[in-house]
Amino acid sequence: MAGKTPILMAGIIVLGVGAYWLTQKQEPAPQVIDLSPESAGEGADAGTGTIVSENTVGPFLDYDIVIGDKDAPVEIIEYAAISCSHCATFHSDVYPLLKEKYLDTGKARLVYRNFIFDNPFDVFAASLTRCVAEENFLPTLETYFDSQHQWNKLSDLKRIFEADGKAAAIKFAQGEVAGVGVTAGISAEDARACFNNKAVVSYLLKVRQEAVVKYDVQSTPTIIVGGKKLDRHDMAALERAIEGATKK
Repeated sequence: MAGKTPILMAGIIVLGVGAYWLTQKQEPAPQVIDLSPESAGEGADAGTGTIVSENTVGPFLDYDIVIGDKDAPVEIIEYAAISCSHCATFHSDVYPLLKEKYLDTGKARLVYRNFIFDNPFDVFAASLTRCVAEENFLPTLETYFDSQHQWNKLSDLKRIFEADGKAAAIKFAQGEVAGVGVTAGISAEDARACFNNKAVVSYLLKVRQEAVVKYDVQSTPTIIVGGKKLDRHDMAALERAIEGATKK
């Protein structure tokens, strides 16, 4: 599959590990994202060890984003990471064709599920897509896909982490993601509330775990049509799979 963007970033800041390096190894099993006070710095309750959230945002969790007629005969599931360049290409090049031919005509429905990478930019951006009004989910997602080069600054993150530590690196990652979020209509206050809402990260981790267990998702984008995982995610492969599922 083309989307072999590294899933494992061992020692990444949000995982609370002391070292930082990048590796091409893929490790789909989700790890606990550490947003404890010593990791996140500000916004934590020192007495309880939990994140304090003055959350003015109502995140929508525990259900899928479905594009198209929810009763359409063919179900397409897309697992994507918001920092994955191949996922951004899929949404710019393939998704419009898929939507026009199958989603808008009621022949199929697309279930979008975020498969977070162990990358703080990815986790924070994915979180914000769940902390907007539901009708703004797709525009927000597209904003982040279209501007990956602006906010997914891994080399800068590594430099800040090594020079100034974990809390500074987390603050930098959140700032870059929130800065782009402003263009999607997300205020700085709402972004902070979303970052501090542990339920959002827990939900994203649950979706990732289910993807690994049920479909053996190892890279993104991963497309499942009619319950079967595809080896490719180009339009021709999707057409064959959808037409095959339609005939059953």
